[in-house]
Amino acid sequence: MPAPGPGKTAPDCSSTIAVPVSCVHPSFSRGDEDDRRQVPGSVGSFAGEEHPPGDPVLFWCGFIAEVLLWDFPVAKMIRLPMYAAFSLLATASAAYYAFSSREQFYPAMVYLSTSKICFVLLLNTGLVAMCVAWQLARRLFLGSLREAEVERLNEQSWREVIEILFAVTIFRQDFSVSFLAMVAALLLVKALHWLAQKRVEYIETTPSVPLLSHIRIVSFMVFLLTVDCLFLSNSLRSLIQKREASVAIFFSFEYTILATSTLSTFVKYIFYVSDMLMEGQWERKAVYTFYLELISDLVHLSLYMLFFIAIFLNYGVPLHLIRELYETFRSFRIRIADYIRYRKITSNMNERFPEATSEELDASDATCIICREEMTTAKKLLCGHLFHVHCLRSWLERQHTCPTCRAPIVPADNGRAASSRQHGAQAGVQPGVFLFLYFSDLISLPHIFLF
Repeated sequence: MPAPGPGKTAPDCSSTIAVPVSCVHPSFSRGDEDDRRQVPGSVGSFAGEEHPPGDPVLFWCGFIAEVLLWDFPVAKMIRLPMYAAFSLLATASAAYYAFSSREQFYPAMVYLSTSKICFVLLLNTGLVAMCVAWQLARRLFLGSLREAEVERLNEQSWREVIEILFAVTIFRQDFSVSFLAMVAALLLVKALHWLAQKRVEYIETTPSVPLLSHIRIVSFMVFLLTVDCLFLSNSLRSLIQKREASVAIFFSFEYTILATSTLSTFVKYIFYVSDMLMEGQWERKAVYTFYLELISDLVHLSLYMLFFIAIFLNYGVPLHLIRELYETFRSFRIRIADYIRYRKITSNMNERFPEATSEELDASDATCIICREEMTTAKKLLCGHLFHVHCLRSWLERQHTCPTCRAPIVPADNGRAASSRQHGAQAGVQPGVFLFLYFSDLISLPHIFLF
């Protein structure tokens, strides 16, 4: 770098740049100073290179972080509305120049599609339009995001981006601009599904929810289900017309998974509303919820296996599916084991757990700690604690220990259960399953370090 002239000072390369260190929404923060810290050098230090504040690398990193962090500014001057306005202005200027210089429609369109600068501007405007549509849908159906929802977005976004990159390597012969647009739309639609699931979980755990929130979440899930069906029908139509393996398989599978997940979330919400209308007295809610989750895991496992086989036969090993396939299989196996254990315990509750006598009710606190109501009749566990029979049945659907002392409700027979747990229950599992789990764990190790 040349030496500064007389009367001039060299630029200070050790200036500090404010970058966000918290993913907390501004409404939850104490001020701008709490969400930022001063970092020496530049925020764009990649591979030892430093980028000054006016460098385009810093600008694009800020925009990408703005979109991924969903409302949290990287710098005060980098905002999605401002960037959208500049993008629209640049695209309009390019279109005006094309039509004014070519004077006819066809030559102007040829110029816009062949000029690299115009093509990049058009792509950028399309991406901005999708991000703006995402923000409008989020604000319309959800309003401001809570901290847990933002954390869910941050956790899932990077995982999905890396898995999408693995998928792109499989479908590299179908790589095109339309493919990139479909991938970007898929990521944005997935983000809306994550928010819908977290918002339903929040509503289920909130004592009083306004009627407007119920209307918005129902409308949101109907909107998501409609979007999933539209994209799914478009992908299936393309697959049927070509009659050969293509990238449409990938999008058909993804939107089928999203549609089934949305449907499962919507049914859970219906269960919650039904229990709320019954003032929390619906005893079969937990049973139906368990069956719903079991069926959902079975459907997802079947879809993952079909998609894995289809991609393996036509393209190769789909590395991006290994983790999801293993996690779905493990979840389904755990639910099956819990269901078998639950049926075994509740099949003979009257013989296994005797009725508590009036003297035992008087001697102890006659309040069921599960429902916090007085007991006139109760079941007595082996540890001596008393509970309502329907409360105990509902508790056994989730846990198999005493709610009070955490003692096992059904002790192990001569230590066989403990021995089977120590040896991983190897006698009851086929060797092929162990090989599948072993290689799945090996392949999923990079995901553990990446995420």
